[in-house]
Amino acid sequence: MKTYHLFQFGKGNIGGALIKQVVHRVDAMQTQYGFHFEYVGVCGQSQAVYDQAGLNEALEKQTDINRMLTNYPGYIAYPGPMAMLDIVLRNNPPNLFVIDTTGAEMTDVHLSCLRQGIPVITANKKPIADDYSAYDEIQRLGRGSTFRYWYETTAGAGLPVISSIKELVDTGDTVLEIAGCLSGTLGYICSQLDTGCAFSDIVVEAQALGFTEPDPREDLNGMDVARKALILAREIGYILNMSDLHVDGMVSDTLLEAPSVDAFMALLSQEDEVYARRMAAAREQGQVLRYMATVKNGACQVGLQSVPLDSPTGSLTGPDNIVVCTTARYKDNPLVIRGPGAGPEVTAGGLFGDLIKAVRVID
Repeated sequence: MKTYHLFQFGKGNIGGALIKQVVHRVDAMQTQYGFHFEYVGVCGQSQAVYDQAGLNEALEKQTDINRMLTNYPGYIAYPGPMAMLDIVLRNNPPNLFVIDTTGAEMTDVHLSCLRQGIPVITANKKPIADDYSAYDEIQRLGRGSTFRYWYETTAGAGLPVISSIKELVDTGDTVLEIAGCLSGTLGYICSQLDTGCAFSDIVVEAQALGFTEPDPREDLNGMDVARKALILAREIGYILNMSDLHVDGMVSDTLLEAPSVDAFMALLSQEDEVYARRMAAAREQGQVLRYMATVKNGACQVGLQSVPLDSPTGSLTGPDNIVVCTTARYKDNPLVIRGPGAGPEVTAGGLFGDLIKAVRVID
């Protein structure tokens, strides 16, 4: 039976969920597919463990990954991504896959892996939303004789957004427009605006529910959606960099520049009247507000838009995502992909799916 060794950057919500899914399915993978996954390393922002003999047993028994890493023989302080990769490669584990569940700057790590023929499974948007030259090299190396770069979860978590668009392009369809709501957090905020609640109260509630990042500005500045939109634009052949996108956040630059999270939250009520007026104007037209990404005519735009209430995006509720693809084939009745676009379990499931597909393609 062939064993595939896994080294994972990231042990947070998504990384932890993926570890649990993989180690709990090891026996099923052996029975169903005839191969074995074995973790040989895991690292976080301050801790790292590498053991060529395997970590599955320790990971399966331990509900607290941080405690497991700290107590494991051979625990080391995390030396940084490239230094950590060097440690792994010096040990030369056979059939290695590198998994990235972080949100860190990891372009150099991804490229280093691909240049050495090591497959990468990633939920990290930053490398393929980096400068176009880096994206182009990642694609060239990742789409060589065997597919070695898997990134479905970067644009839609567990939704098959990238693979669907790839299939359209690969089979000769022409994508005319991609439009959608690509943030579960901002989708929740917009759908709550429909109920008449004050914008600041909605953000406070979303933060309390864990829908936002600890610093909500990381969601409200629109950059997460912009990265996803840029990835999708590049998938249909647009040669764009982030500087080419028009991105409007959900709050003013003045608020985004507040000196702390607490200061930002204290100032947030300044936006309430702005949103009340925008919602009233939208309602008069039978519309609602949605935070949209639009890829069309060689350009990409991200920001708040008024959309018809009975449209696919207008009917979206809660933290679901939606992507509407208008193509030469799907012109009168666009292709709609809709469902949970965030959350540790669905994102981890998407990563696990990519891992299984990668093994089946490469082997």
